[in-house]
Amino acid sequence: MKTIRILGFWICLAIGVAVGALAQRTPQPVGASAPAAAFSATRAMHDVRAMAQRPHPTGSVDIVRVRDHLLTRIGELGLEVSVRPGEGFRPYSKDGRSLGVAAVQNVVGVLPGQDRDLPAVLVMSHYDSVHNSPGAADDALGAAAALEIARALKAGPPPARDVIFLFTDGEEAGLLGADAFFARDPTAKRVGVVLNMEARGDAGRAAMFQTGPENGALMAVMAREAARPSANSLASTVYERMPNDTDFTHAVEAGLPGLNFALIDNQLAYHTPLSTPERLDQGSLQHIGDQVLPIARALADGQTLPAKTPNVIYSDVLGLVLISYSTAIGWALLALAAAMIGFVTWRALSGGVTSPLEIVRGVAGAVLLLLASALVLHLLGRLLNVSDGQRLYDLLGRFDLLLLGAGALGVGAGLLVITAQARGARRIWPSLAAIALGGACSLVGGFDPVGLGLGAAVGVLCWAALGPRVGVLGVWIGGLVILLLLSLTAQILAPGATVMLVWPLLLAGLGATLAMGLGGTRDRRVALAMTLAMSVLATLTIAQLTAWGAWTFAGIGLMEPAVLAVFVLLATPALVPITFDFAQSRWGWPGVVVLVVTGLGLVITAAVPAASADRPNLTEAHHLADPSTGKAWRVSSMPQLDDWTRTVLIADGGVDLKMQALPPFHADPIWTAQTRAVEIAPPILTAERSGDRLIVRVIPGPGAEVLSLKIRASTALHDPRLNGRPIILNSQPDAWSTVTYHAPDPNGVTLSFTSEATGRVEAAVMEMRDGWPMDAAPPATKPPELMATGMSDKTAVLAHARLAW
Repeated sequence: MKTIRILGFWICLAIGVAVGALAQRTPQPVGASAPAAAFSATRAMHDVRAMAQRPHPTGSVDIVRVRDHLLTRIGELGLEVSVRPGEGFRPYSKDGRSLGVAAVQNVVGVLPGQDRDLPAVLVMSHYDSVHNSPGAADDALGAAAALEIARALKAGPPPARDVIFLFTDGEEAGLLGADAFFARDPTAKRVGVVLNMEARGDAGRAAMFQTGPENGALMAVMAREAARPSANSLASTVYERMPNDTDFTHAVEAGLPGLNFALIDNQLAYHTPLSTPERLDQGSLQHIGDQVLPIARALADGQTLPAKTPNVIYSDVLGLVLISYSTAIGWALLALAAAMIGFVTWRALSGGVTSPLEIVRGVAGAVLLLLASALVLHLLGRLLNVSDGQRLYDLLGRFDLLLLGAGALGVGAGLLVITAQARGARRIWPSLAAIALGGACSLVGGFDPVGLGLGAAVGVLCWAALGPRVGVLGVWIGGLVILLLLSLTAQILAPGATVMLVWPLLLAGLGATLAMGLGGTRDRRVALAMTLAMSVLATLTIAQLTAWGAWTFAGIGLMEPAVLAVFVLLATPALVPITFDFAQSRWGWPGVVVLVVTGLGLVITAAVPAASADRPNLTEAHHLADPSTGKAWRVSSMPQLDDWTRTVLIADGGVDLKMQALPPFHADPIWTAQTRAVEIAPPILTAERSGDRLIVRVIPGPGAEVLSLKIRASTALHDPRLNGRPIILNSQPDAWSTVTYHAPDPNGVTLSFTSEATGRVEAAVMEMRDGWPMDAAPPATKPPELMATGMSDKTAVLAHARLAW
């Protein structure tokens, strides 16, 4: 029995992690022979392959090909089909002096319902990609899934209400197609609920990570209908406070209920040339369809849409079922947890098996465990130094190793604290080590107050939590109390965030209640059953936390690995009863060493740069021409130059390779090398006065995908209008204001203002065209360990205009 209890920690940890990892597997894709009413990833892949042949950003030649494919397929399905041209707008800066605009062409297909006056179901995805990415996942996957959903719904009886399939343009340029639809398309007024499909990687389960307002009844539909659901109310709560956006943002701002789905694994392919149909996980496509199709069918067939009801707390359980409940039930669960903790504390104190002081030290130990894990993982993040895209993508190539390594380091730090409390430990050396680790956080990336603060806090807590031994019940109850306090705080401030706190708390509280209610028996069978029960509860807790933690780490872990410290704390109360015997044994300290050494080995392996054909890194280089001065440069925005990019920059007569600013479009230094100027037709830029209006007009050159127009006047400008439409574009005297226009009209873009009686204005435009100039020497073929990003392999052309009046 003693041996089993000593090994229990490792057994439960291994099984729990394995079960949690298995729960993240995607389903097998369903073949083309599946019933007509079923979702088939194999069928949908035909559309993915057709759309994701090449990059197709807004304004490109290839987006016309993709749009034509959509129109053909929607027509073949027998839906009402139309193209909705318009303009979309988005502020590109908080001060209002930079505005993004696009001439978008949204595609709409409508499956008519029996009562066309009922509010419609909107199934949304976008069909543009970023430059230099075929966009198989982001978002050909969503568009193809929408077509397959439309086919499956059409194969059944007519729905009760219309189902509108919206394929937006300009999402990657700033949700511009969604802005045009929800702000100015009359069809938007018919929408009653929205289902959006997105991707931030090309593999993994599709998670429902964001809801619209008042989601209670809609979440009940998802819980009832979705196959193998994946959702978590904490993710939605956190996402609402993040700067990230999708097209669904405009639906939320319009007050519409809805669900937003995305996959997030294998982010190495996100917005890169790797996002090809061949690399796309077809199981991910199947999973998003298995969730969205039955929800869409239930909503479309319902005589009424789900009413707006208060937001609920929800999560899937290992990807098997979705549990959702109201905030009131959340309070009831907290009351149950508090009752169990109260019972356990009363029995422990009245039985003399622990003391108030031990419980206080257990509380301090739980906080110490959290902050010590956070300190170690925060230091890891500082050492990884993810300060630019090159470093990020280098690490994404070995993401799984990094996740396992960070997890091992976090668990090792937690086991270190428990072992120190179980065996007793001197305070001075851990305290000094914590302060040293906190200071080490400032060795990379400059002064780090967070690291110093964590180091100081851990150093102080060592004096409160360490020293003489603490009994298992003191540590156990202390961890439960901390989780209860955190859960109460979250329930008050953000109820949706409680799901990851309360569920582990309830499982650990149940184990403690069983232990105090049945503990102390001399019956070997009862003792064995108790050990088994504790192990099952611990394993279930670890499995669910593994699933939650892996998804969370994929979202924000590379920028701040310390997020895993929260999951170490959440697992601790359930693990304490089976960890304590191991911690007290002679294997306790060696176990800590094993975890730390393993974690360091995995992290070091993951952190060593090793770009390859399967895991390439980023590069960027393009031609910048200023025909008005007869000068041209080859430039790169990469912080570090690889050999290929360096060679490309100095080729074709390139001289004086250096980092310099090229205002007004490159205010920060970039790599430049002046190169041979070749003949390039510039955009036509003019500035003139008509009455009290200042008019700046750009006629784009051939093949223009996007242009950036900058205006700087010596006096205040008022009443800005773009192509006659009032816009929000702030200006300040002698400061640049910018309009970035995607897919500009070949007939021209006109920006006008009301100006003062006298003044002067300077205007500049930079236009991006696909490919290198025809007469320039083409760059050498990229080596397989590099891939283009951003505006790489394009031509930027400048034009200038000045006017004084």
